[in-house]
Amino acid sequence: MRKLRARFLFQREMKLRLLSAAVLIPLVIGALWLGEIAFAGIVLLTALLVQDEWLRMVGGHDRRAVLWGAYLVQCALTIVAVTLSLPAAVGALAAGAVLVAAVAAMGRHPVSPRWVGAGVLYAGAAIIAMIELRKGADGFGAVVFVLLIAWTTDTAAFFVGRKMGGPKLWRRVSPSKTWSGAIGGLVCGALCGAFVLSLLDAPWSLAGLFAAALVAVASIGGDLLESAAKRRFAIKDAGSLIPGHGGVMDRVDGLIAASLVTMLIGAVASADTAAGGFLSMMGRL
Repeated sequence: MRKLRARFLFQREMKLRLLSAAVLIPLVIGALWLGEIAFAGIVLLTALLVQDEWLRMVGGHDRRAVLWGAYLVQCALTIVAVTLSLPAAVGALAAGAVLVAAVAAMGRHPVSPRWVGAGVLYAGAAIIAMIELRKGADGFGAVVFVLLIAWTTDTAAFFVGRKMGGPKLWRRVSPSKTWSGAIGGLVCGALCGAFVLSLLDAPWSLAGLFAAALVAVASIGGDLLESAAKRRFAIKDAGSLIPGHGGVMDRVDGLIAASLVTMLIGAVASADTAAGGFLSMMGRL
């Protein structure tokens, strides 16, 4: 009976995941195809939902000054990230996080400035990384590279972990994640990323495979980081907006980390655009 129930729950969860993916993936790819401004709009909406879920998690959602201050920071940050340089966006995010954390410390019922500020940085990092990666002629391909690695890693980890089981990856933080799932996700994510690079005129190479593996590891790490935050505040899901996945933060945790790593590699490689720098580096190695 227990096995039948587990099988039923698994099949139900998979149906919900597939339905959610059928709606969300075309929406994201469509905005990505339309251009930098349309994609920035989707990124901002996602970041605002992540910000909302984070503040609910840490207890700052009921403080209107904190909530609206955080929203305004993310909106202003999007404008800065689209129109100005990466250093300007980073500076704006740091200043905004300090300001909102200071507001959180005030009032009759203060909430943790550290956790509120961390949430502003977390949601803002997603804005900066994704918008920076979309800039320039290589932006579409670079973002597709990150999206496919994050989605493939997460999906493969889910299936392999459920199928093979075995030792837990980090039981105290995430009791359901296994080493088999993490390794399966890493291998599939790295291979997917290397294949995408080959389609983007970056010849197949060990360096490209390593870079894709690094991004896949970042995706797994981002998932664990969010799990640790949820465990700190004793919640299972960040929200319930996406059927089969929980909240928005539950869905984009790995993507945020993967995009950050890719953006940083590209920014170090080129002063022009992060996407161009990343793909150029992969083509040279």
